Amino acid sequence: MPSPAPSREGPEGPEKSAPDTLMGVLGAAASWLGNKGLERPRLEAEVLLAKALGLDRLRLYLEFDRPLSEEEKESFRKLLRERARGVPSAYLVGEREFHSLAFSVDPRVLIPRPETETLLEAALEVSFPVGEKGLFADVGTGSGCLAVSFLLERPGWRGWATDLSGPALEVARANAQRHGVTQRLRLVRGDLLAPLRETVEEGSLDLVLSNPPYVERGDPGLDPDVARFEPSGALFPGPEGVEGLWRRLREQSRPLLRPGGWLLLECAPAQAEALARSFRKGLAWKEPRTWEDLAGRPRVVGAQVAEST
Repeated sequence: MPSPAPSREGPEGPEKSAPDTLMGVLGAAASWLGNKGLERPRLEAEVLLAKALGLDRLRLYLEFDRPLSEEEKESFRKLLRERARGVPSAYLVGEREFHSLAFSVDPRVLIPRPETETLLEAALEVSFPVGEKGLFADVGTGSGCLAVSFLLERPGWRGWATDLSGPALEVARANAQRHGVTQRLRLVRGDLLAPLRETVEEGSLDLVLSNPPYVERGDPGLDPDVARFEPSGALFPGPEGVEGLWRRLREQSRPLLRPGGWLLLECAPAQAEALARSFRKGLAWKEPRTWEDLAGRPRVVGAQVAEST
């Protein structure tokens, strides 16, 4: 396999004089993105080139010596310019993998993160003893990645997915259709669990899960491009703050959950202890549990409704 050609870059992307072969163009693009400060420039370049050519990433290496037309290279340059501007790759290619499944995403929804798979794994763990059938609600569903992935793992279950954003629910609906779970998932617009009060019988849910907005404004660890391009309503809690949001989730979930039913919430690692303490207030909940993400950080806190409250 020939070595990638040296990078040649202009103000708006690798110059048009860059190598014409697929692998040469890829190498020049990776070098250009690296100079722009991206952490994984080669991977980013591969993803964007595959999108521009309508190929999967494996085909890039099977066709490494294929010459690219000027039209193909210009399509690739447009994507590179947008990525260098900070637009997330997931939005540029229109999808992101979650739990080994492809989900459509665009600026209407938050991009699924690997950390959120911890919430899914916790939901699968606590739902297992219930049996072959169950009812759940996914609060603030966004792209629908949690609800859809859960239903595919639990084929006897049905549920609801809520979101305050109508445009986000359009994306979730498309993903539910894409993965064939529309008959078992009802999408409802509204604030947290409020839209389920009239349709869901008290004490009938086995599980409520949510990845609520929990990023504090001004968080120095937040990537500025995330704040610029991803929906703020899915990132930042409102005026009530994250603890007010947790309180409302607990209050709205408790009457809908059966005794022994679970409420699972994703949080930032630094928030996990405070979230666990919030479950201990009063007698409504059993002792909370914490699940760690793959980096060993506390990521999900949950508790069961007490048998008698």
